Amino acid sequence: MERAQSLMKDKVALENEIRTLELNLKGMSATRETPLVDSEGFPRSDIDVAAIREIRRSLICKQNDLKALMTEIEQSLISLHQGSKVSSEPKPVTMRRPFARISIVEHNSPASEAGLLAGDKIVAYGLVNASNHDKLRLLIEETSNNIDKPIDMEVERVVDGQPQLVELKLRPRRNWGGDGLLGCFILPL
Repeated sequence: MERAQSLMKDKVALENEIRTLELNLKGMSATRETPLVDSEGFPRSDIDVAAIREIRRSLICKQNDLKALMTEIEQSLISLHQGSKVSSEPKPVTMRRPFARISIVEHNSPASEAGLLAGDKIVAYGLVNASNHDKLRLLIEETSNNIDKPIDMEVERVVDGQPQLVELKLRPRRNWGGDGLLGCFILPL
């Protein structure tokens, strides 16, 4: 709950920063769409082109930050509500349907450190599962939104000819010595 409240405060602060930047633009007699060059293609002399470009750049960055924050708030609220559900009925022990397969795992990668193996089939990846992965787009989004944060995973792994559900924690990160954030290739099923 505290995490969600903290994120909401960050959202309000970020929205205020965006409003301030928009007011700064307005004070310079410009908007996000105001042309910065005249009809001949030269920078306009009646406005501060460099300052307007810097404010526009800051606005774009802040809006991207706001999008990422909104996604984080959404995930926080979902996990908060999922955690508050109490059920007195026992959960059936069944294998859920996998939606992707690990084809290659790079040595010393975040994937290999988490214990992923080539051939593992992904059943759950954070909040992503077979019913909502949207052709793996949400898996990519979940990875991007959780850089340097652990993601709970469930994979189906065949051991001694029998499928087993294995729980892992994968921490996507940059600069691990290879390409990508995970160090593995994931294919849809």
